[in-house]
Amino acid sequence: MESSGGDDGSTPNPPAALPCVEDAYKKHSELLRNIAETKFNIPPADADAIVSEVFTAYLLRRDTVRNARNWLIGATCHSSRAYWREAARTSQLPDEASEFVDTNAPGLEGQILDRVTMARALAQIGLKCREALRMYYAEGYSTAEIATRLGTSSGYVTQLLHTGRKQVRKAYDALKAKRRKKT
Repeated sequence: MESSGGDDGSTPNPPAALPCVEDAYKKHSELLRNIAETKFNIPPADADAIVSEVFTAYLLRRDTVRNARNWLIGATCHSSRAYWREAARTSQLPDEASEFVDTNAPGLEGQILDRVTMARALAQIGLKCREALRMYYAEGYSTAEIATRLGTSSGYVTQLLHTGRKQVRKAYDALKAKRRKKT
């Protein structure tokens, strides 16, 4: 029985399927790095990391991949887009950001008072208008989706939103004026 080690018996021979991944790496890694760097403007060090992640995923899925080149290019593009989505969520503020801060903006106390005032203003309008505003602004439904949920037309929902905004603005301004008189 032959040894599974290398020529000197110290290192094991890789499984037979790995040279195919190694060949794919040698053949496509430069192209994938180039796509990440030029098409998606990814820094070179991060492009290398993306290519490594793509080949790790390829290693796990190579049995189901029909066209390795197309799969690797698609995975690189997807990973590059994910890189920028993540970077957008975690990016640092620029050093000059303090120049753009509104010093007259309310602090935490003012923000809390504004929210309480808005809640009180919303409580003063009709239920249908309040529900339409909640679904539109808080839950992100379109006017057509709200109309379906309420069993009405989208034109009526548009009218509810218009009327609701008008009533909330009036109630909010009145409550805010009343609050200013107290201080």
